Amino acid sequence: MSEPSHFYSISSYWPISNYSSQAAFGTLRTNDDVHGSIPLCPLTIAIIDTPHMQRLRGLKQLGVSQTTYVCTTRTRFEHSLGVACLAEELLRGIQKKQPTLGITEKDIICVKIAGLLHDIGHGPYSHVYDGVFRKQLEKAMKNGKWLGQDFDASFYYGLPEVMVGWAHEDASLMMVDALLKHLGLEIDEKNLDKPLKQIGDGIDARCFGIRNQNDGDEDGNGVDSDQIILSYDEISNFSRRDLTPLALDEVNILTSRDWIFIKECIVGGPLPPKGKSIAESKKSNRISSVIGRRDRFKEFLYHVVANGHSGLDVDKMDYLLRDGRRALGESGKGSMTMIMENSCVAWGKCGNPAKCWECRKASQDIKLSSDKRDGYHLMIVYPDKEGRMIDNVMEFFANRFQKHQTIYTHSTTNAACYQICDILLLADPYLRIPGFDPDDGKTLLQLPLSRAMISADSYLLLKDSILDIIAFSQEPKLQPARDLLKRFHARDLYKMVGQQHIASTNGKEIDYEWQEELWDMKESEIGKNIIKCSALAENDRNAPTEVDVIVEKRSIHHGMKEDNRKISCFAFDVVEESLCK
Repeated sequence: MSEPSHFYSISSYWPISNYSSQAAFGTLRTNDDVHGSIPLCPLTIAIIDTPHMQRLRGLKQLGVSQTTYVCTTRTRFEHSLGVACLAEELLRGIQKKQPTLGITEKDIICVKIAGLLHDIGHGPYSHVYDGVFRKQLEKAMKNGKWLGQDFDASFYYGLPEVMVGWAHEDASLMMVDALLKHLGLEIDEKNLDKPLKQIGDGIDARCFGIRNQNDGDEDGNGVDSDQIILSYDEISNFSRRDLTPLALDEVNILTSRDWIFIKECIVGGPLPPKGKSIAESKKSNRISSVIGRRDRFKEFLYHVVANGHSGLDVDKMDYLLRDGRRALGESGKGSMTMIMENSCVAWGKCGNPAKCWECRKASQDIKLSSDKRDGYHLMIVYPDKEGRMIDNVMEFFANRFQKHQTIYTHSTTNAACYQICDILLLADPYLRIPGFDPDDGKTLLQLPLSRAMISADSYLLLKDSILDIIAFSQEPKLQPARDLLKRFHARDLYKMVGQQHIASTNGKEIDYEWQEELWDMKESEIGKNIIKCSALAENDRNAPTEVDVIVEKRSIHHGMKEDNRKISCFAFDVVEESLCK
């Protein structure tokens, strides 16, 4: 039999009906309203066609922004495809301009998969679940009441605890492992440079890989960076013994190290120790080493999806474009085209060594060349050759700042977020989601919404449709949640009654003393003062109570929090400027 044009990493012992069509084994394409035609290679399709990725179709990217902007109904599934597309496009451009960097096809596909999976751990209604919901949950458990309803903490006794500092990125790491488990695979930390561990029926770990693009004809027309696939009929003609030499000799297998690298790219650095959140591990004085790509000359790969140096990454590029189109009717790609086309890699001075994991980690844990440069990193930079790139980059961050004010934190959207939060809080003690204990994989747990992230099985079921489940429920104890949900569906939303802008000329010190005092006050303290002032002006019978007042302090920055003004990554070492030519 002649060599097939495509080889797929499907085990010969798994007859998957989804892949029975010959057409399913080539590189497919899907149309996207931002990036046009996006190629979907066999490896991408295998990942997309899992329940864990399909779950993202049930999560709106902008949560409840459609209460303000009716067209903002896109999902995290669309966004994830866009991020994967941009990650590949960015690295291919750099690979072509700077071949000496040694960017491999496996590097590109790993970063692309990281882009595809970076939001796989999001909960319902955008950042409501891992943000305001968790914050208000602490208040409810402490007070024992919420919106006049008893909130009995005893409902949570005996349940596994949520790790301190948990955020959706931690759930993404868990869901990547669950996705691999669904495919019959598992990361083997004891054999990092070997194929994934086979733990069940699914994709054959020995064949889960890619063929280099230059394996095509002499004009370089190889497969699209991707995967070589056999149809099910062809696979069935091979024994597992026959399949192995083909996999080892002709295909770059995605190893356990590669999948750890994918997870590290989602985080933007080393993975946290088991049982510890990303946020808590960053506070630790002991910094772990990266495992996926230990060579210092590959460190820039970690900043494609989540850029810890400049905050300018393909994740932000994609969602700013999509949000502008859907909410504000913007067209074109603005400064992003120039940024993508001019991106390159060069040595750059670290802007914040105290927070940079690369600077904090002992140098002996990273393979360094004799040309050691303390405080410098190989960064993705944007050379200002025509005197325009700094303007383009700053325009990008100004665009982010503007969208936070007009879209993400719009007063109506923010009010709807708090109303959704209250609905979830009223339902949390009484609505349980089944899932297996992650420690033994056998014990069946009944987890409340607030602890669904403990089990990947439970989290897989948690989507925006949770409100429909509450609405359909006949449980009497869920009646307060259903009543508030009826208000939400009737657009009887919470109202913003006032706001106070805090002036800061330099972005650090507050200009006025009284505003500084106000900013230093806790939200609860501000709320009590509002209630106190209202009680003086109104009859006690009409005065608001603590449950009637929501106070939120918010600091909007350009993408790097307190370091939002730093552009050191753009002013790179001129000695290495030749790298970008």
